[in-house]
Amino acid sequence: MNSPKRVMIVIGARPQFIKAAALHRALKNASGWEATWVHTGQHHDEALSTQFFQELELPEPQIRLSPRSDSRELRLGDMMHGIREAIQEVRPDWILVFGDTDSTLAGAWAATAEEIPLIHVEAGLRSHRWSMPEEVNRVLTDRLSSLLVCPTDAAVAHLEREGISHTSSTAPHPTQPWVLRTGDVMHDNALHYGAAWPESGRGQGRMLLTMHRPSNVDDPARLQAWLRAIGAWLEQVGREATFPVHPRTVRVLDAHQPAWREALREQHIFCTSPMGYVALLEAVCDAPLVLTDSGGVQKEAYSLGTRCLVLRDTTEWVEQVERGQSVLVPEPGELSRLADTMLGLGRFDTDDLYGNGHAAEDILRCMDEV
Repeated sequence: MNSPKRVMIVIGARPQFIKAAALHRALKNASGWEATWVHTGQHHDEALSTQFFQELELPEPQIRLSPRSDSRELRLGDMMHGIREAIQEVRPDWILVFGDTDSTLAGAWAATAEEIPLIHVEAGLRSHRWSMPEEVNRVLTDRLSSLLVCPTDAAVAHLEREGISHTSSTAPHPTQPWVLRTGDVMHDNALHYGAAWPESGRGQGRMLLTMHRPSNVDDPARLQAWLRAIGAWLEQVGREATFPVHPRTVRVLDAHQPAWREALREQHIFCTSPMGYVALLEAVCDAPLVLTDSGGVQKEAYSLGTRCLVLRDTTEWVEQVERGQSVLVPEPGELSRLADTMLGLGRFDTDDLYGNGHAAEDILRCMDEV
């Protein structure tokens, strides 16, 4: 009897917990695999970690790290060291990382140091902004990967332009990588959970607003400019918005406007604590329009047919903008005009941009071939 193949799955932030849920479902339905889960401790807030494990029925990680939070550099170093020690203990056949967080880069570095083949799920995405830590993380991780799992054709094209293309090697390696276009595991999840919600109720609720990126929230003046613009537009169209407030955003608002919750309510923006994944998905589905600086929420809106204002001047999910489901809003002063246009378009007919909802199974099939 053949021994099971061993994969170490590195997670540490909310988007990775969600992406991991699709892979976990695929692993439960597959034979011949043994998974070790490593939680890097990047997100330790209850609202951003534990509740997602419970809600998504993820297994309790066998290994939990406790990195220092004094600085990004110390945290990243602690995660690299901890993951490397875990690899030395388990000796997996594969290391698998998701996305573009510091946990992703830490897992990639550790896998390379221990000469274990690396799988990067969500490879090939590019914002072309080196000022974004996420861009640095994703580019470096792609360079270190043996199996690059791309969600779209555009992601494959980005890699090809950088000299990374599929080879027929029987042993994937960073110098002879396999590039796999599977669709997107977050699309898998959106379709899985969204199947329970009837079409008739979609787009009938409040707008949904999420903001957490440092470029939008760390400067109190810019954050207030966004909120004023959004509130003025909601007043103009007679609508309301639900705003699950990220801890980073809360810290800035608490420091500069103690009564901010009441002030936002007067602007038709109703604040909540961070939502669980399924609750947020349902809010996306119910919303006539989503306003967000989150790539994950932007993508979930696509999967569920909701138009989206991306509160940034760039996005990794360029195909959504090209198809008219999303529009970039670089500055608060542009919000009202673009929001009017998108709201007037109504719901979006989702296509197969991100696959057919079986990306996670395709990833396992490819790993089985090696």
